[in-house]
Amino acid sequence: MKMLTVLFLFWSIAWESKASPSLEDRGVKILSEVLSQKWARKLEGVTLGETRLVEEKPDLAIRYNLPPVWFAKIEQGGKPIGHLMWDSTGEGRLVEFALDVDLTFKGESVVAIPGVPAFQQFPIKIGEEELIASGCVPTSAASLVSYWAEKKYPEWTNGNDDLEAITKRLRARLNMTPYPDVDGFTENGMALAGASPVTLARAIKADAAAHHVAVNCEIGRFSLGAFKKEIEASRPALVSCRIRVPHKPHLSWGHEVAAVGWALIDEVELIGVLDNFFPTEHPETIRWIRKDAFDSIITIKPKEKE
Repeated sequence: MKMLTVLFLFWSIAWESKASPSLEDRGVKILSEVLSQKWARKLEGVTLGETRLVEEKPDLAIRYNLPPVWFAKIEQGGKPIGHLMWDSTGEGRLVEFALDVDLTFKGESVVAIPGVPAFQQFPIKIGEEELIASGCVPTSAASLVSYWAEKKYPEWTNGNDDLEAITKRLRARLNMTPYPDVDGFTENGMALAGASPVTLARAIKADAAAHHVAVNCEIGRFSLGAFKKEIEASRPALVSCRIRVPHKPHLSWGHEVAAVGWALIDEVELIGVLDNFFPTEHPETIRWIRKDAFDSIITIKPKEKE
């Protein structure tokens, strides 16, 4: 089975439909449904900011040909607290949203695992001056290793390893591919770094074995049904996806993230992720993304005693 290489995936999808201006105002209805959820009812004075049609940057070094979306900031008292994206064609269904506020996701149509450590990519020095990103693949995996170390396997952290140390340790087990940032993903122009989820699963297995941690680590095609079982068992997963950069939605890429929940809103099934390339005021902010963006899933399960 061939899996995509994340950070980038060479993917081409023909997109011929034109955006419909009549769907521009549908974001208000979607936001209303979001705010009607039990977990969001404490939010007051929340509105949509200016709505704009966002198209993928036409000269991206690697294009995904994601369709244009309507995009708006979610605001409270004039201050941005999140974003909302919805389809620019068809019924104008919800594509994704995030709310950068302290929320507990609990209800009939949402499940999320609390306490999964969130971590952002960081620069690693190469030589005397060059910088390269830690990469989404090992950075997202560090969140899960840290989660399991806190929950069941303290030996998986070497006693006192923080998230940066775990990321670097996993990164050393991967064949990371550098990509010059010619499109403006980063603020400092550092190179990006990618690796295959297949090699990530192998790296996690090797790292667990080296620390005498008894877990099963498996990779496969993303399945919502299988993912829900993991969430219901309080087991976060690693997922690869083809998505837009939330704070720069004209940019898109193949991305690896820690997945911690699922929800149903606007008749759309969403996956809740901790995005390691998403600057937020609250590190635990969950980004809710429509399920069709996801390609592979890596699961980590404690081994049953023989």
